Amino acid sequence: MDTSPPASHVEFFAVQPRVALEDYASRESFTARHRALAARVDALRARDAHGQPLHPALAVWPEMVGAALGLMGHLPRVRRCRTTNTAMTRVALAEWWAMLNTWRRLHPPTMGECLYAAVAPRVHRAMWETFSGIAKDFGLWVVAGSALLPANRLGEDTSEFEARGARTYNTSYTFSPEGHCVAVTRKVNLVPTQEDVLHLSPGRPEDLPVLQTPFGRLGTLVCYDGFREPHTAKEPYFVPCAQYLDSLGVDVIAQPSANAWPWDAPWAFNDTAAGESQLRREQWFNEGLYTQLKALTRVRYAVNPQLVGGFFDNVFEAPSLILERPAPGEVRVLAQSQTPRDEDVLHVTVPL
Repeated sequence: MDTSPPASHVEFFAVQPRVALEDYASRESFTARHRALAARVDALRARDAHGQPLHPALAVWPEMVGAALGLMGHLPRVRRCRTTNTAMTRVALAEWWAMLNTWRRLHPPTMGECLYAAVAPRVHRAMWETFSGIAKDFGLWVVAGSALLPANRLGEDTSEFEARGARTYNTSYTFSPEGHCVAVTRKVNLVPTQEDVLHLSPGRPEDLPVLQTPFGRLGTLVCYDGFREPHTAKEPYFVPCAQYLDSLGVDVIAQPSANAWPWDAPWAFNDTAAGESQLRREQWFNEGLYTQLKALTRVRYAVNPQLVGGFFDNVFEAPSLILERPAPGEVRVLAQSQTPRDEDVLHVTVPL
């Protein structure tokens, strides 16, 4: 029986890796890359006289951190590609046997979905083993960013994978400090011109999981799901998911993110006819979780890591944030990355 006293504080970490193509050369290179970041997290933790962590801790990795894992074993073939589409085509040709078997079994409607499902067992294993190991070895609650994966017919808490169908989701796994996968979150709102063109499927808001943890009820919103309004007028099914999680009594929101637009440039979806002239960095705060947090009634903290760096025609930049709602109608930035383009690990210790 656990006789340790109830937790009084929690440590939050927003992990901001600067990714490059070489990170995805193999499962070993991917794992080593992120275990090095986990070691940075571990070095920041408060400890007692015996060297044991004083508080429970949540570490959140960014969205799309595992999106390029389908390239494992193919880097010599794709290294000179200029676009993601060209690289995916080359991988698909090299994986023709797996693609054929996937098509026969699942009948995916598009070549992209066929490729996602064909490489999914390797992508899932890399994500699962990397972040399950980090959670267990470092004693962390881990929200493992996201990767592009179909649902697993074999269940959540296993490194084995068999696609339930061809539908592919922007998928985030959460691991307990025992290394168990305790939640799977599928992104509900797909970003126009970014994810809708990848033939991804949206998750359902009613399937967003809520976890009971030592630091309260935890929910995950993958990037765009943390915004209060759609980017365009052509998204009739947009759901402000933060409000939904707040209604379920969530205390902490993890928001793994990856911003693919220039941070300091005009926002791609400005309504110029209405005189709108926001920069992307302004729009992020005006329409994102920062503003929405003020209006929530239960959620107190939000951990929002960002992916930076990139590969092919993908460039990611934005500063990570850890936010607090100290009182109704208020929001405070507890930590923010110094730059939107460099690797960083944010850390705060807060009372429960």
